[in-house]
Amino acid sequence: MKVWSCCVVLAAAACGGDKATAPIPCDTYHGGIVAMPDSLPGTYDLKSVCSGMKPDQAGASGSVILTDRNFTASITSQGSTTNYSGTYATSNPDGITVTLTSPASTQLVGTYRLRNDTLAVSGTVTLTSQRLSLVGTRAP
Repeated sequence: MKVWSCCVVLAAAACGGDKATAPIPCDTYHGGIVAMPDSLPGTYDLKSVCSGMKPDQAGASGSVILTDRNFTASITSQGSTTNYSGTYATSNPDGITVTLTSPASTQLVGTYRLRNDTLAVSGTVTLTSQRLSLVGTRAP
């Protein structure tokens, strides 16, 4: 559970900043790359992380780095930092699959939206069937 409760990773996307007080499912994002000629590779500073149910994980922070096909993330939640690495692939119109090799072998299968340098990812971890979402902004 630690693998994905922090990771959200996948990566990358978030709970949309909602201030829910009762448990409701994490947000789902769609849209793919909204504005051309934008592209996914880059470094994103996490702004919100949702694991399983809202509200967002209070105080969660970190970064996600995407190259042409590689994925790395460092996510701090509840005072503990976890590092993730693996690969990712996208499919039209807005599908994303993150295949992690560390710290555990699993996948996050979901959807994404990239708009105005803000990346939002939502999906399900295949190992645990847990829903995740995260939102990050492109670092300068």
